Amino acid sequence: MIIAAVITVPLVLHFTQHSKQMTLSNQTATQQNTSNILSEIHGVLENAENNTGTSMVNNSIITTAGMANATTKTTTNVANTSATTVMTNATTKTTVGVGNTTTISTVIPQNSTAAIPTTIVTSSMIKTQYSSALTINSQIYCREGPCSIPNTYFQAIQLNVSMSGNYTFVSNSSMDTYGFLYYNTFDPNNSTANQITYDDDDGGAHQFKFTAYLQTLTRYILVATTYHSNTIGPFTIIATGVAPVSLSSINVSSSSSFVFSQYSSALNSSSATYCRTGNCSSSEYYYYSVILINFNTSGNYTIISQSNMDTYGYIYSNSFNASVLSQNMISYDDDDHIDNNNQFIFNLFIDTIAKYILVATTYASDTVGAFSIISYGPGPVQFIIQQ
Repeated sequence: MIIAAVITVPLVLHFTQHSKQMTLSNQTATQQNTSNILSEIHGVLENAENNTGTSMVNNSIITTAGMANATTKTTTNVANTSATTVMTNATTKTTVGVGNTTTISTVIPQNSTAAIPTTIVTSSMIKTQYSSALTINSQIYCREGPCSIPNTYFQAIQLNVSMSGNYTFVSNSSMDTYGFLYYNTFDPNNSTANQITYDDDDGGAHQFKFTAYLQTLTRYILVATTYHSNTIGPFTIIATGVAPVSLSSINVSSSSSFVFSQYSSALNSSSATYCRTGNCSSSEYYYYSVILINFNTSGNYTIISQSNMDTYGYIYSNSFNASVLSQNMISYDDDDHIDNNNQFIFNLFIDTIAKYILVATTYASDTVGAFSIISYGPGPVQFIIQQ
C-alpha cells in the first residue's frame, strides 16, 4: 500500500504541472490576441482622430472575455453637415474568446436639416376716431323712403384712405344709430343709389357696424343717422383698417327731382270684404280697397301707407282676383315701414307699359278706418279707385 502511494503522487504532480503549463500557454495566447485586437482598435481610433474636419464624442471600449467566438463590433453615428462630418456616440464592443475573431462596423447616418428663415407679416390695424353730433341744425331727410315731411336727421361724412384694404366702421352713441356707406355721392332723395352697404345693430347696443373694402383715390360717403325719426345727440365713429382714414363732414344736396303723390280714402262697413288669409271662419272677414296706380314715368318708386290702422298691402299686375289671392301677385308687405307704426312699404321699379293694382287692407279682421297712400318717385302718380 505504501509503494502504491509513492508511485501515484509523482504522476499526479506531473499531470498538474503539465495542466498549469497548458493553462499559462493559453492565457499567454489569449493576452497576445487581446493585445493585438486592442492595438488594431487603437489604430482605428487614432486614424479617426487624424481625419480633417472629424470629431469623435463619447468613445468607449467594452472588452469581455469568454469562450465563444470573439467579435469586435464598432458602431459609428455620423451626422452630415455641409462642411464637417461629426461622429457621435462611437462605440467599440470587443468580445474575446478562444476561436476566430470577427470585426463588424456599422455606420448610421443622421441627416441634419438647416433652419429656413420664415417671415410672418402681421398687418398692424390702425384706428381712427371721429366725433360729432346730430342737432336740430343737421340735414334732414326721409330715411325709409317718401314721407310728407322729412323727419330723420343725418350727417354725411366723406371718407378717403391712403391704402386700399378692408376697413371696419363702428358707431358709439346713446342714440340708436343707423349707418350707410355710399360710393362717390349720396342723394337724400334717392337713398338707394350708389349704396354699398348699411347696418343698424351689428355693433351691439343699437350701434351700427360694417366692413367694406375701400380703395385709394376713391371718394366714399358715410351717412350717420338714427333708427328713429326726430332724434338728435352726440356720436362717435371708430374706423379700423390698414391705414388711417380721413373723415370730414360735408353738406349734400339732391341732384334728382322726386315727386310726391298722395291718395286718401277709408275702409268702412260699405267697403268690399274678403278672406285675406285664405282660411277664414264664416264670421271672419277683411275690408279692402282696390286702387289702380298709373305711372307716367318709369323708374324706382316707393309706395307707403299712413293710417291709425295696422295696414296690409298687396301689389298685383293687370288684375286682382279676390278668390285666388296669389294670382298676378307681385309683392306684399305688412310692417316694413318701421318709422310709421304698422304700415306697409313697397320699393319697386315701375315700367309704364305695365298695369299695377294696389290692394289696401288690414292685418286684423273686421277693422275700419281712414288711410292714405303716398308715392315717391321720378314722376307723378294717379290713383284710381276700382273697388
